[in-house]
Parts: sequence; C-alpha cells; structure tokens
Amino acid sequence: LKDAISQILKYPKEKLNIDEGLGDFGFDSISLAEFADVLSERYGLEITPDIFFGYPTIERLSQYFLERYSDEMQAFYHESGKEVSLTTPPENRGQKIRKSRSEKLGTKQKQTGVEKEPIAIIGMSGRFPDARNVEELWFLLHEGREVISEAPYERVEWRESQNNTEDRKEVNKRFGVIPGISEFEPQFFEISPREAMNMDPRQRLLLQETWKALEDAGYGSKSFEDEKIGMFVGIEDGDYKLLVDEEAGITSNHNAILAARLSYFLNLDGPNMAINTACSSGLVAVHQACQSLRNGECDTAIVAGANLLITPDSYNAMNKAGMLSADGKCYAFDKRANGMVPAE
Repeated sequence: LKDAISQILKYPKEKLNIDEGLGDFGFDSISLAEFADVLSERYGLEITPDIFFGYPTIERLSQYFLERYSDEMQAFYHESGKEVSLTTPPENRGQKIRKSRSEKLGTKQKQTGVEKEPIAIIGMSGRFPDARNVEELWFLLHEGREVISEAPYERVEWRESQNNTEDRKEVNKRFGVIPGISEFEPQFFEISPREAMNMDPRQRLLLQETWKALEDAGYGSKSFEDEKIGMFVGIEDGDYKLLVDEEAGITSNHNAILAARLSYFLNLDGPNMAINTACSSGLVAVHQACQSLRNGECDTAIVAGANLLITPDSYNAMNKAGMLSADGKCYAFDKRANGMVPAE
C-alpha cells in the first residue's frame, strides 16, 4: 500500500504514517480513483474509491484487505514471495465477526421484544433543477435529460462573478438551478412582505413544499388535532445572510427557525430538528424521523432537505478544494468520475 501511495503522490515512502488519514498525504478525488485502479489491477479485485472513506488510513485499509479478502491476500503474497507485515487473520475471520454481531443483535431484539412496524410514505412534494414538482422530476429522469446550466440572470451575485475575468479562467460555473426561488406569497403564511424579503429562501421554499406535501397526504388544518407531527430538516449553513447583511433578523436566517417555521404556523405538537451532517444531512434526517416515530415521539413525521446556492462563495470553495468536475459532468459510480457537480 505504501509503494502504491508513494508512486501516485510522489511522496517519500518512509514518511507515510500508517495511522494518518489518506487525505493528509495529499489525496483528492482524482488521485483516490487512481489509487483504487492500482489496487484493483494489483490484486485482481474490484476496488472502488468509496472504500477509502470507510477505511481512511493505511492501517485500517490493510486490515480491511486482510479480513475481507483473506484468501486472496494469502494467495497473492505467497505467489509473489512477499511477506505480509501484518499478521494474517484466521480463515473466515471477517465472516465470524459478522456472524457474532448478527447473533448479538438477534439476542438483543428477542430480549426487548421490540418489532419494527413498517413506516408508510403518504405524501410528497419537492422542487428540483428544471422541475417544479415531483412529477416533472420523473419526466426528467425518464427522458435522461441533463439540467445542469449557468446561473440565471436574476442571480445578481452569480452574474457579477461570471463577469469577473479571473473567475472565468478558474472554472465555468455550472450547476443544477432550482426555478422560481423568489416566488412566495407571504400573507398566506401570515408573514409580512418585509420579513419575507430578508428570509433565507430555503425557509420560504420549505414552507411552500412542506405545505404541499401535507396536502398530498390529505392533511387539512383539522387533521393536526390530537396528533403529534414532527419536522426533521437536513440542512447546511446558508449564504443568503451574506446578501441581506444587517437587514437579516435573527429568525430570518437561523437554521433552527427554518425547521420550526411550519410548526409555528400550524401550531404543530411534535419535535423539530435541523440536522447538519454535511452531504448526508437529508438521509440522517430520514433516519432520525424513523427513530422518532418508533419511539412514540411523534405520530407523523415531515422530512425535508433544502440546499440553494445563492452566492458563488461555496462553489468557489469547492473548486479550490479540487472537488468539482473539470468537464462539468458527474459520473456517479463510474470509472470516468473526476469530481462532482453541485445542484440545488
């Protein structure tokens, strides 16, 4: 492993600490993909770059190979006449570990007597790049249409950035753009027009789409009586406050308020959570909602995620970190993958 890393990164092998993270050596998404290809060819296995996120050090990565591919490693190093620096685990050690964990889990479930009831999805709504609702998204997927584009004219901050010659040399700013983020009827939600202008557009978007999701589920205003409805939102820090600056009220651009807006408006009785675990925020929100339902903390859960690129700041930061695809294409789970393309 040290040999492969040293060759790819031109990094002195003697300086590679087996307990340090791979990112500390200078790996990025492209070089990690190259590392996976080298290991795949060397061992005759199908290795993909995602493995390095679960096993981010040389020590953990080597243990993974020795446990997951015990037979293959023994055969490889025996045939090549090389010695393994780490003790080779007993045969099928990984299977025994998984079996032991499974048995412990089964015993625990028998002791508690808890059976997980199924959870039904009864309503849905959303807005996506070039799609104002879920139905339009299905059409985009069915047609296989690409919806990555430059920022629209009304995004003033992006337009000024595109006119910057230095930025243009750096990267052609293209991403998935949600239509109509300025559209909002404040009086419907009993919000003053002035406050609505200073509100994070993600708050406005969530109010509209969660309301539609409740309608889709057949919930009316009287449906909330004697029922605990929780709100779980996957959300990262927004950048709208950079535009409104001093005009922004503390409630207008606060993530905790973002998750509680609808509950306040409808007087819902249930937990409210704004969850930020970076890229996994939406999935963690789904998990937390399921836990809350099964623990009896709420009877119905609304789960949402909201992401808008109001200013080019986060885009520029991702570009400087080497995260973005040079050709503006996102080849997910593909050997051609050379970076990501952000979208709202």
